[in-house]
Amino acid sequence: MKAAVFQSGGGIGVLTQQRPEPGPGQVRLGITAAGICGSDLHIKHGALGDPAGIQPGHEIAGIVDAVGDGVSITTGTHVAVEPIVACNSCHFCSTARGNLCADHEFIGIALPGGLTEYILVPESLLYRLPQNLNKSSAALSEPMAVCVRGARIAQVGIGDRVAIIGAGSIGLLSILAAKQAGAGEVLITARHPHQQELALALGADKVFQSAEHLLSEIGDQHADIVIETVGGEGNTLDEAVRITRSGGRISVLGLFQGSPAIPGMAFFQKELTIAASNCYSRESTLSDFYLGTQLVTQHADLTTPLVTHTFSLDEVDQAFAVAEDKSTRSIKVQIHY
Repeated sequence: MKAAVFQSGGGIGVLTQQRPEPGPGQVRLGITAAGICGSDLHIKHGALGDPAGIQPGHEIAGIVDAVGDGVSITTGTHVAVEPIVACNSCHFCSTARGNLCADHEFIGIALPGGLTEYILVPESLLYRLPQNLNKSSAALSEPMAVCVRGARIAQVGIGDRVAIIGAGSIGLLSILAAKQAGAGEVLITARHPHQQELALALGADKVFQSAEHLLSEIGDQHADIVIETVGGEGNTLDEAVRITRSGGRISVLGLFQGSPAIPGMAFFQKELTIAASNCYSRESTLSDFYLGTQLVTQHADLTTPLVTHTFSLDEVDQAFAVAEDKSTRSIKVQIHY
């Protein structure tokens, strides 16, 4: 079988590997689609050190191809993969927060990821999907689960006015997550016309080109909750503090590099609450990932257009180049099989 693997210095190549056989409790998936995440780009550029040997891809949809002993799911089942393999014995695992397990391993980093033809995963990480769900939306289950978690951490409730900073795939999918949680109004900042069009199609009530445009129209006492989705080296935490009303909440989904600045006086005077959202968890009756699969299924017509570019596995180097180059108008780039 073929698999994409990072090379020393951040290149990526397609290697030939032996197709794995499932052990007890495992299934082998034939991958149908796998997305390229911003974190994959960070890894490519050395965020975790030399990426050589890492097989990336954690936004995974596939079909059960073979099963090991003790597995109940049947071959032919369409699934999405929750990519956190936790220890299942620590305090966090016992409280269904495997995302905080110190010994967890992440598929696509420590474990082989989905940019391959076949992958082994524990059955417990699988979420069934309808057979007629298109592969593009199916592979958006993982980022959708991130957005569900972000809305949950922010405690979005009925009638809340939510502002989202950033209109990449996480920002855009957060529109659906906020609406599902009960938001009465959703605002979003989107720099580019194609992002603005998608934001409106996904249900945003107003779209602004920048945080400054948003503030000039609605002021700093309008948004009950701000969801930050940009991260990187930007000043979006500063923007989030300025946008959020006094007594409001900020949910941080963006992965920051370094130590982003927060305007201390405004943060203090407004008595804000800020919380980071790390992937997804299962401490609620319905897990974040389950709700993510439900949302992409219910709104497949809205989520599919977020996948702006698709490539074959043999074109993985081109796929990464397009994902990095925003002049291509890329939002979500996927490998399809």
